Amino acid sequence: MIYGTSYESLSLFSKLYVSTCLLSCAHILVDQCGRPVPKMKIMLWVWPITALWAGIFGIWAYRVISHRNVLNSNEDNIATSLKKRKDTLEITRQQEVNILDKNIMQNMDMSSTEHNLNWKHIIKGTLHCGSGCTIADLIGPWIFRLLPFTLFGNMLYGEWALEYVLALIIGVFFQYAALASMTLHHGLSLWWRAFRVDFLSLTAWQIGMYGWMAIAIFLLIGPMSPTDPTFWFMMQIGMFCGFITSYPMNWWLMSIGIKKAM
Repeated sequence: MIYGTSYESLSLFSKLYVSTCLLSCAHILVDQCGRPVPKMKIMLWVWPITALWAGIFGIWAYRVISHRNVLNSNEDNIATSLKKRKDTLEITRQQEVNILDKNIMQNMDMSSTEHNLNWKHIIKGTLHCGSGCTIADLIGPWIFRLLPFTLFGNMLYGEWALEYVLALIIGVFFQYAALASMTLHHGLSLWWRAFRVDFLSLTAWQIGMYGWMAIAIFLLIGPMSPTDPTFWFMMQIGMFCGFITSYPMNWWLMSIGIKKAM
């Protein structure tokens, strides 16, 4: 167990890291204000939520993955504008065909990524999954303080169960929002598909997160309060662990076509 001076140092580092993550979240929120809205609007929430635990790594993922999609969206808009004004703009038929062909290939990318997966698709899908977990783990401890209960005679297990249910509810909503942007078919069938997809990937994420928190609580630090910055730092490490355990699951779900690559 960590005690005394070591715990004070850990507490100080926790405050610094939590502050860095809050600034990273604010940076992404401000940056998004000056950029076009992405096709998958739910990602406007995913990136700042990711930064709440990933900090500068979240900014890196946002810039490397999100900015590429924004560029593609801009090119799509340019192609559409050229098509609408083709009677007034002096462009050749061949130029117009080239633009439309490029636009078609970009649109096909979303539907064919199951066969052309790369690490960016999987990271984006995994972070999208983790956003629901992050929100649940942010609000769950405070709800549990108001409505505590035990599971198997243990308060901690009760809190984890509450956070898992919250994560699943929020995660399914996030997954539905993502799927709805990629298909014209909405309704109960899409909600069921969102549940199937998110149940597996979210459970894989929570396994990593709960695994780390069990180590922190039972072996390293002991019980912690959500009013303690160290608690949130441990949760942030848990999110990294959740990302690691969920990444293979998201790769598998995308590779067999159950989950659409984003």
